[in-house]
Amino acid sequence: MNPKLRLGAAALLALALPVCQAWAAGATSATSAMVRASQAADPPSPDERRNAIATARAAVLAEPAALRASEHDAFALTSAVEGVRGLQYLTYARTHAGLPVYGGEAIVTTDATGSVIGTVTTGQRTEIAVGTRPKVSAAAAAVTARARVARPASVATPVLSVHAATAEPRLAYEAVVSGATGAGRETRLHVYVDALTGKVIDEWDEVRDGTGNGYYNGTVTIDTSPSYTMRDPGRPGVQCGGQNGTPYTKTTDTWGDGQGANLETACVDALYGAQREWDMLRTWLGRNGINGQGGGFPSRVGLNAVNAYWNGSYASFGRNSAGTQQLTSMDVVGHEFGHGIFQFTGGGAGSGNETGGLNESTGDIFGALTEAYAANPNDPPDYLVGEEVNLSGQGPIRNMYNPSALGHPNCYSASIPGTEVHAAAGPQNHWFYLAAEGTNPSGEPASTRCDGGAAITGIGVRKAGEVFMSALNTKTQPWTHAKARVATLQAAKTLYPGSCAEFNVVKSAWDGVSVRAQTGEPTCAQTGNDFSVTLDPASGTVTPGQSATATVRTAVTGGSAQSITLRAGTLPAGVTASFTPETITAGQTATLTLATSASSPQGDHAVTVTADGVDVDRQAAYNLRIGQTSQNDYSFTVSPASASVRAGEAATATIATQVTSGQAQSVTLSAGEAATATIATQVTSGQAQSVTLSAGDVPLGVTVAFDPQTITSGQSSTVTLSTAAGVSPGTYAVRLNGDGAGVDRSATFSLTVAGGQGTTWAPYTAYAAGDVVTYEGVSYRCLQGHTSLPGWEPPGVPALWARS
Repeated sequence: MNPKLRLGAAALLALALPVCQAWAAGATSATSAMVRASQAADPPSPDERRNAIATARAAVLAEPAALRASEHDAFALTSAVEGVRGLQYLTYARTHAGLPVYGGEAIVTTDATGSVIGTVTTGQRTEIAVGTRPKVSAAAAAVTARARVARPASVATPVLSVHAATAEPRLAYEAVVSGATGAGRETRLHVYVDALTGKVIDEWDEVRDGTGNGYYNGTVTIDTSPSYTMRDPGRPGVQCGGQNGTPYTKTTDTWGDGQGANLETACVDALYGAQREWDMLRTWLGRNGINGQGGGFPSRVGLNAVNAYWNGSYASFGRNSAGTQQLTSMDVVGHEFGHGIFQFTGGGAGSGNETGGLNESTGDIFGALTEAYAANPNDPPDYLVGEEVNLSGQGPIRNMYNPSALGHPNCYSASIPGTEVHAAAGPQNHWFYLAAEGTNPSGEPASTRCDGGAAITGIGVRKAGEVFMSALNTKTQPWTHAKARVATLQAAKTLYPGSCAEFNVVKSAWDGVSVRAQTGEPTCAQTGNDFSVTLDPASGTVTPGQSATATVRTAVTGGSAQSITLRAGTLPAGVTASFTPETITAGQTATLTLATSASSPQGDHAVTVTADGVDVDRQAAYNLRIGQTSQNDYSFTVSPASASVRAGEAATATIATQVTSGQAQSVTLSAGEAATATIATQVTSGQAQSVTLSAGDVPLGVTVAFDPQTITSGQSSTVTLSTAAGVSPGTYAVRLNGDGAGVDRSATFSLTVAGGQGTTWAPYTAYAAGDVVTYEGVSYRCLQGHTSLPGWEPPGVPALWARS
């Protein structure tokens, strides 16, 4: 079937579909068949793909008014990608009188059978009514575009086009300038020059700054070519090498030395992160590769800059300011290729600071999703960005649960379109955390709403990712927070029909970051009794013959509590599932145990848990990774994971250890300055081993002691944190590390010290120049505005404070 469509009088007599009210500022929609029940679905078959193309074609033909199309417009299918639960997204590029139209694409969404489900969208706001004869020459447009880059190297021949991403379409030249910025950063700038006036009307840059034996991820398995080349044989386009673009090659398949500055080690981390992101997209979000059509992109390490970036065709990774670490932690890798996902969804990369901020946030979200999916104990999942790379010696570069901790806005406001793009990532990052985790999640940091509204219980990181990816697949230019709100609400309603639970959380999260309701946005009316179900954790890794456990959590979301029977779907060979108890009442919890056998197939396996209620059924998914390990291992937990004391008091907690693989090993516990999660140890294979406990690098005035000092994995110890009277008030993340004979593990204890005598200074507080505080009885005057962090006490930072 010819995917190119032209709208003329005859075509308008084709299949007619009812037109819906516009559902977002600058976007329109049309509906037909309702989406089938939300459940896990196989990828569409060839017949279903062909049916999707046919019905999408008919929908585009039938909706000229909704698409703001004129008789001179034509549409050509440019991509067809799969999404979660079998949804399909088809993107049509628009031309006007033969000229390409930027911002005029149409996106059609179908269910797995290929039936259109109500989202035929475009970002174009009005019908194109422009002449096609320019008054400015292409050569003049090239000169104008070249002047926009500090160090231009080349300018591609300008292409006459129609720019329709603004309120009124305009005849324009698109010129692509390659070169470098004044700061030396690579750039591929797309400049749109008005073809009548010669003035620049818009521009966007393909290059997006981000901030074996890996340094960050430990000893891991990476997929390389049989010829011992760092090229993934099963994920097209995924490879890693130096700045010349050639993948590293050697005579063995053992890579890296585990050192932070080693480039081969950096490639281990980069490949591992890219491969886990690919797997997360496939397993959790139903997406085939970074570009949605089975393609990935290379990584290049060794960039001689304190930077990492995506340039439209590969990701380049530099170093931290100290030169001690390459910037290839999992969240940074996930972030950079997250820019690729943003680019290869509807509307492309886009222009403007608001779209740019949403693009940066998209990278952060995919970094967090990749960490959550991988569940690597060396880099545990969190919602901090770049905390492992220590870019400039001050820890993370962005904080998703509290962006303002790093000087970025938590809330949307009219100033966001003028805010630098990395800071402008704050509101959507905050929204994603509220949607995934809520305001006061168990085991995660608390997060506050901007509007002072009611507490939010999150839907889980995987579901939040499903909603976000589905919305991103319908992205049109210009992409705004208002349009993202509407698209995610539509996605939640489409993905989870019959329940308003997920919809209401997504809506509350947008309200919570001050993105207000939009005219014509979707609504959801709850009827009858209902409940939600989540798994905590949502993934786990075991060796064949061992077991994984998760807590099944339920909550009443409508009406009254109902009886629920729990069951598991199709399981891998040799795996059994049991629930304790098997029947609960909505609002209660149960424990899921997945027991594997020695013959269970290795790899990632999606296990569907069904909660069979009296009135409704709900589902949650668990990713079971079965893999062989060759070393002794153990888990590591601390209980409780936090305490609040006054200066001069002590806090105690129990550290539990258990062998998780191999034999028991000696584990040494120590305290450090970085935060992780709950600590526990358990043998999962092999034998128990000796574990030695110690502490170090704790906050000034705090001492840590263990009783007993040495244990065997599977045993426990009590840790006591004592504070002196002069300890500065604040919350301290104390890392407790298990130093085993072959494996190290760690967890975080959150110690809050209440205010003592003579100290008014506190961490996580905004101070303006001229503010006066006291610290241990001494008065200090603020020299420059900042938000305080632990370790920035006035005596130790003379650049910020002076005695008054």
